[in-house]
Amino acid sequence: MVGSRHSMNRRLAGILVPVFSIRGQNDLGIGDVSSLHEFVNFASEVGFGFVQLLPINETGPDNSPYNAISSVAIEPMTLDCTPGSLKDLSKIDSDEVLASYDIDALNAGSVKYDQVRKLKSELLSKAYAGFLANVYGRVDLRANEFEGFCKEQAEWLNDYCVFRLLMERESGSQVWQQWKEEYQDKDKAIELLTEEAQKSSDDIDRELRYFAYVQWVAFEQWKEVADYAASKDVCLMGDIPFGVSLYSVDVWANLEIFDLDWYGGAPPEQLFKDDEFVQKWGQNWGIPLYRWDVLKERQYDWWRQRIAKTTEIFGMFRVDHALGFYRIYSFPWNPVRNDEFLPLSHDEAAERCEGHLPGFRPRNDDSDESRAANCDEGEEYLRMIQQSAGISEVIAEDLGTVPEYVRPSLEKLGIAGMKVPQWEYSDGHVTSGLKYPGTSFATYATHDHQPIPAQWKEMHRQLCDSSHHSPEWWEARNFLESLCRFAGIDMENDHPPEFSDYVWEQLMRELCLSNSDRVAFMINDLLGDDERINVPGVMDGTNWSYRLGCSAKELTVGKDYWALREQLKKVLNESGRSRRVGGYS
Repeated sequence: MVGSRHSMNRRLAGILVPVFSIRGQNDLGIGDVSSLHEFVNFASEVGFGFVQLLPINETGPDNSPYNAISSVAIEPMTLDCTPGSLKDLSKIDSDEVLASYDIDALNAGSVKYDQVRKLKSELLSKAYAGFLANVYGRVDLRANEFEGFCKEQAEWLNDYCVFRLLMERESGSQVWQQWKEEYQDKDKAIELLTEEAQKSSDDIDRELRYFAYVQWVAFEQWKEVADYAASKDVCLMGDIPFGVSLYSVDVWANLEIFDLDWYGGAPPEQLFKDDEFVQKWGQNWGIPLYRWDVLKERQYDWWRQRIAKTTEIFGMFRVDHALGFYRIYSFPWNPVRNDEFLPLSHDEAAERCEGHLPGFRPRNDDSDESRAANCDEGEEYLRMIQQSAGISEVIAEDLGTVPEYVRPSLEKLGIAGMKVPQWEYSDGHVTSGLKYPGTSFATYATHDHQPIPAQWKEMHRQLCDSSHHSPEWWEARNFLESLCRFAGIDMENDHPPEFSDYVWEQLMRELCLSNSDRVAFMINDLLGDDERINVPGVMDGTNWSYRLGCSAKELTVGKDYWALREQLKKVLNESGRSRRVGGYS
């Protein structure tokens, strides 16, 4: 399965759905590999060629897939923790744990992360105890497989296990810069643990191996669901963020490859109307910059490892914020200080940062020489990613403030960039999808946006309620008119129509008829659900908790979704994108 590009059919359509959002038959409050297994059946039944996921790496307390504590380790909450799937978990132990939870209440509504994390941790701990009692240290095939996994993955796994153990000792905090001083330095921490192990080796070894055990199970389960998807002729599509969290094992264990004086983000953006800081200074994501000179000396070993582990599971993957490889907007202060800098003038801010201000690094695009240098370096890094990916397909998320050289550069490399129809203009007109390059990935919305049906309805209300020719009126008018022109939707007396089944089918059909090799729809687009997956900048705990209102099985065979399945089959077949074309299903 790994790396399958489905070469027998160039034109593929996919569905974007976070794993945590899927509902399965054996849910424990969150979507997992079992739920994904069932969702693959829906994708295959309709004719979709891939299922696009968000990053699956282990997250921190904010639950953001884009703020993981490891660039390799898999999030334990994505695991199927039912007896049978967890081979070392007995039904008796499972029932004992579940008796303390109201599973129906846990499954109702959105993801309740604190409860789910605690529940799955208890089940995994029970399974680990069963593994130690019945398998580990014996003449057993699985014991040998586990030892083989630990040896083969030692390069990243050893650091990860130590980091997770220290997190446990620091009340679950991943903020290693606030740990005990002796824990903040990897070498000192390992030396300290080694001394402890000489006194009580069994305890330390048992704790460390637990985290290795969970990752062993995680990679087994994820490879199994990827193989199942391939058997249904569906490819799983992953996601690799450009940056990593400052508070990750990657930074703690590899300080030499990160620049902790600068933090990556995005330039000022007026569209963030409710965020004064973003309008004035930009988005400060808090991701440390890379020391590319050091990485180059090491043949980009950290990046190659990251890509290799991704392609063990995913046959295609998106690189989030690929623009960062060319240059990245950076801040000379940690985002925890954003409130301090919000009211300051540029001169006042520079005074507090040794004369530095936010801007693009390693250099601005303010001269031909700078643009050429940024382009050359970006291509070098992306070629490295392509080489590391092997036959897996690389897609670049190239949205935002895009330098003019980036898209020609991606085309030169043969990497698909993104096409969002309502943002694509040429010669002052909305670009026809027929003019999109084949090597591109077209979609109406990403996980950071409202679903398109909700956007259309909101903009139509805004158009009707705003004063004629006011800024709000023009914003709504331009949005709706651009989509009408792209999808060939008739305007009624020069007025965009209200959202309807006709409007949505036209939007789907025209995206599928575009020349892009790959097109994708968000699952909440297809279901007409107004709920969002993520609202950038919102930190109230509601993000990343969206769950579907129906199960994957209902989507696949339920009578209430028969019309949706038939509509999707029709559009995919007519546009030549169905995986069912030629007898594949």
